[in-house]
Amino acid sequence: MILKHWLVGDDVGCAVDAGVSFARTKADEVSEVSAALSDPDLLSSILSFLSWKELLRCRVCRTWRQAVALTNVPESISDVWSTPDLYINSREFVDALGWLSKALPRVPCVNIRFNLYSTKPFEIAACDDPELPSDSSIASPSNQASLRCIADFLYLKHISITSASLNGSHPYLFDFPELRTLELVDVGMLVWNLDMLQNLRKLEQLIAVRNTHLTGRLGSIRVLRESLVKLSLVSCFKVGGDLLDLRDFPLLKDICLNDCNRIGGDIREVQIGDFQSVESFGRLPNSVFGGSYLPSIADTPAIMRSWYILKKQNPSVLTPSNNGICRLSLSMLSTERYENDVHHTRYMPTCVEFISAGTRLGWRWTNAVRGGSCETIWMDPAPQRSDPGYDLYLLELEKVNEDVVFYKGFFAPPSQDEHLQRNNDMPFLRV
Repeated sequence: MILKHWLVGDDVGCAVDAGVSFARTKADEVSEVSAALSDPDLLSSILSFLSWKELLRCRVCRTWRQAVALTNVPESISDVWSTPDLYINSREFVDALGWLSKALPRVPCVNIRFNLYSTKPFEIAACDDPELPSDSSIASPSNQASLRCIADFLYLKHISITSASLNGSHPYLFDFPELRTLELVDVGMLVWNLDMLQNLRKLEQLIAVRNTHLTGRLGSIRVLRESLVKLSLVSCFKVGGDLLDLRDFPLLKDICLNDCNRIGGDIREVQIGDFQSVESFGRLPNSVFGGSYLPSIADTPAIMRSWYILKKQNPSVLTPSNNGICRLSLSMLSTERYENDVHHTRYMPTCVEFISAGTRLGWRWTNAVRGGSCETIWMDPAPQRSDPGYDLYLLELEKVNEDVVFYKGFFAPPSQDEHLQRNNDMPFLRV
């Protein structure tokens, strides 16, 4: 080293040393990168930021193919042009499922919507029950395809199937231990039972719309008690049970049982602590007493007391800004309904809605037109002058009372004769 410094000078010698050190560092970095690119486990963690389509393009050699197979495909992608879902939208895609399950076994989301895109419709072959009649729009049995290979995607967390001709029983769709979301829409020929959910203990969202061959009782869903967040059963005519079977689900926020008229129950049986986390009830079936329709004016106070319990637990219940219904209405079959020849602002008040002024909560009958509300039936006592927020309460109370015009003095819909008499006593003045 002394000889080198003597030959080239001290400054130049230091520069040479630095250059040699830099070259060695870069060589080490290149070596580390090379090692990473040859290690499937390490490489898979790098690839985990890519969508499934991009991952397929990365299968350029044996090492990378192994890495892709080990990669946990992300459930969401920041790129708006990419989708995290594995879309099955053609016969060719269905036939390739076996290969895809080996190339990308850790896909988390599968979305089956092929009949919306394919020009030649085909049905998904049933796993059993081959004697069940198939949809009349399907060309022939030779046109069947198999979805059985979907069972090889062992890490599925979300399955969405829409408008697919799933003919018969497909039990493999209900055997994914990590599944979080199961959405089945317009799969009328799929034969399944709510008892088949017992292997989906982590399921958070169950959505079944127009599943005409779905059977079972609502109590079977209790196996999901500790995980279920959203339950939507729409036009599933063969499902029975009682709404109150769901009363103690700790995480359940959204319930919709529209047009499932074999599901019964009575809202008046709701107690404090029931449906503790529910924010929206969507539309409940007519078979649930007080769920969406009011059988009579006389039954309404008891029904609204139970809804009051639910709303005090969660203010978003029966709120216009929420996705569920915001009002209950008198049944169309009620003999108390009438129609008088009056201005639309004076139609019979057949709906009930919650009203608040400050922290005080009540409810009233209304025809949902400005000025067409009855007096408010308050469930909470009026605040004291010394209470915080009293001035705000008075301001909001004044706004509530501004909507009570034609039905001032009525706490419930008047009879037809009373209605006509009030209309005669208060002639309508057109402005």
